[in-house]
Amino acid sequence: MSYAVKKSIREELTHAMESAGYSFDDLRDNSHEWIDGYLPIYNNTIIAEWQNMPGHYDNRGYAELGQGGEIDIINLMSLDLYLYYTDLFHETLNEMEAGQE
Repeated sequence: MSYAVKKSIREELTHAMESAGYSFDDLRDNSHEWIDGYLPIYNNTIIAEWQNMPGHYDNRGYAELGQGGEIDIINLMSLDLYLYYTDLFHETLNEMEAGQE
């Protein structure tokens, strides 16, 4: 799963840099907006993607990001996925930048 997601991220970022003139710093500054776009919104997709992500992300979202109010298992999975996609986004961006040096 991570290879396909990283490939998709790389393609979108390359397009954004070429068509809109974004720099690596611009992309880093707005990374939360890009990452939000990768998060699934349907429960069955959230569950499937959560099951396919590496196990060391399990339960990290709540521990690192917290959540106020009532929370259910889908919200917990979404928080874990957010951290997972954040790492994939920044890893891909760093690889792209290193390739341009």
